[in-house]
Amino acid sequence: MADYDVIIVGAGPAGITAGIYLARAGRKTVIIEAGVPGGQVFINHLVENYPGFPEPIAGSELAERMQKQVERLGVEIKNLPASKLTKLKNGEFELEAFSQKLTSKAVVLATGSKPKHLGIPGEERLFGAGVSYCSTCDGMFFKGKDVVVIGGGNSALHGAEYLERICKSVTLIHRR
Repeated sequence: MADYDVIIVGAGPAGITAGIYLARAGRKTVIIEAGVPGGQVFINHLVENYPGFPEPIAGSELAERMQKQVERLGVEIKNLPASKLTKLKNGEFELEAFSQKLTSKAVVLATGSKPKHLGIPGEERLFGAGVSYCSTCDGMFFKGKDVVVIGGGNSALHGAEYLERICKSVTLIHRR
């Protein structure tokens, strides 16, 4: 018999939301997270575009509130890196996370994404103070200003297109 009805991999907004709904549906659920609950929300200085918060909220505070809500409903968050997922012959799933093996009837993968860092001087120090990795998340902080978008592919172009509607000027630097 499985340890859980559902294992969720990832404790960002998507994983926590899935956990809330599964708990409310009476499913025994665990969330596995290698980093901090809240995912990328946690590292944002201010969040201004999250429904239900008319005033900006610190990303760390929003992440903490999400964690408290899902835990209040009985969902445990285990701080473990998931390393291997196997479908067993009986139809259940086995997730290896560090030295633990957890089984469930279903798995939700809500692993989110990570921005690609450039590795240039000052990038880390200026994150949240001029350096951003999400134009739609943080674009309003740059309203009326001159901005530079660095990247390649569709993401950089879409970010630049979004920002050109609200910023004074947008320069796109592409890797090629």
